[in-house]
Amino acid sequence: MLAYWINYAFYFHPGQIQWRFPLLFQAVFAIYILVITPFLPDTPRWLMYHESSSDRGTLVLSKLRNKPVDDPVVLKERDEILTAINIEAKEESGWKALISDGGCAANKRFFLSLGIQFMQQTSGINIVSYYAPTLFEQNLGFSQERSLFLGCFLQVWYILASFLTWYMIDAVGRRRLLIIMALGMCVVLVCEAITVAIGGTAAGVAAVFFVFAFEGCFTWGWMATVWVYPAEILPLKIRAKGAALAAAADFLGNFIVVEITPPALQNIGYKTYIIFAVFNLVAAFIVYCFYPETSYLNLESVDLLFLPNPERDQEIEANQHFWHKAIQWNVVPRARMAVNEAKALKKSGLAPSMGDVEAHEVPSNSKTEKNSEHAEFMK
Repeated sequence: MLAYWINYAFYFHPGQIQWRFPLLFQAVFAIYILVITPFLPDTPRWLMYHESSSDRGTLVLSKLRNKPVDDPVVLKERDEILTAINIEAKEESGWKALISDGGCAANKRFFLSLGIQFMQQTSGINIVSYYAPTLFEQNLGFSQERSLFLGCFLQVWYILASFLTWYMIDAVGRRRLLIIMALGMCVVLVCEAITVAIGGTAAGVAAVFFVFAFEGCFTWGWMATVWVYPAEILPLKIRAKGAALAAAADFLGNFIVVEITPPALQNIGYKTYIIFAVFNLVAAFIVYCFYPETSYLNLESVDLLFLPNPERDQEIEANQHFWHKAIQWNVVPRARMAVNEAKALKKSGLAPSMGDVEAHEVPSNSKTEKNSEHAEFMK
C-alpha cells in the first residue's frame, strides 16, 4: 500500500526523483529488520534442538504462552517437543533429507510446501497487485493518474480485507480457505475476462469491482495461509531448509508471472484472465486431493499424521465414498479426524496435545524404531 501511495505522490514530480526515492525508501524496512532482529529470540524447538539444556527454550515457550516457566502447560509442551526432537535426531539430516521419506513422509511434505507457495503465484495475484494501474489504463481506458489513484485504494482494500483473515485462518481452517478462495478467484477472473471483453462504461465499473473482489478472495485464502502452511507441515529436521526453498518457489512463480503478464495482456488481452482462472481451478483440486488440514494441531501432532496407521485408515475407508478413496491421499481424511477431535477437546476446555492425537495416530503394530518410540511415549 505504501508503495502505491508513494508512487502516486511522485507521479506529480517528474525527473529522476520519481523513481529514485521509491527505490531508496525500501531501505527503511531493511534498516528496521537489521535493528530489531538481534532482539528476537529463536523458537523453543530450535533452542531445544541445538542446546544441551532446554532452559532457554522453556523460557521462550513460557513467554509465548504467557505463563510461568514451571506452569504444567509449559512443562507438558516442553516434554512433547523434547520427545519429538529425540525421535527426529535419529532421522537423516542435511539437504538429502528433503527428498528422503525419513519414516514420516518428509519428502512428500517438502513437495507440499513447494507446491502451495508456487500455486500462490499461479493464482494470478500479481496481475492485480503489480499491474492494476496498467489494467485500469489499457483495458478500461482510465487516465494514467486516475489508474494510479484507483490502484492506491485497491491496496487500502487489500489491507482492510486482510483483517478478516486473522480470524478465518483458524476458525475456518487452512484447507477450506485455500479451496473455497481458489474457486472464488476462478469465478472472479472469468467474470473479469467477460467484462473486459465487452468493454464500455458499465462493464468497466464491473471490471473494477471484480479486481477488488479478486484481492479480497486472495487475501482471505492464499495470502497468509501459504506462508503459515510450510512451517506447520514440515518436520523439524528439514523445517528451515524446506521453508526457505518453499519461499524460493513462491518468488520463482512471482518472477514468471510478472514477466509474462505484460506481453500476455498486450497480445491476448482478456484471455489472460482465463488462463489464471484455470490455474485456480487446478489448485483447488490439488489442495482437495493432497493437502491435509493443520489448524488446531500442534507441530508434534502434525508429525504423527504421516506415520503408517493401518487401523485408522481402515476406519476412515469404511466411512469414505468411493471417489474420495480414489483421489484423496489417506493423510487428508486422517488429518480431518484429528482436527475434529482437537476441536472437541478445545470446546470441552481441554488443551489438545501430542498425546491426544497420538492415541489415534500411532499404529499399534509399529515395526520401525521411530514408531515404536512414539508408541512407548504414548504409554
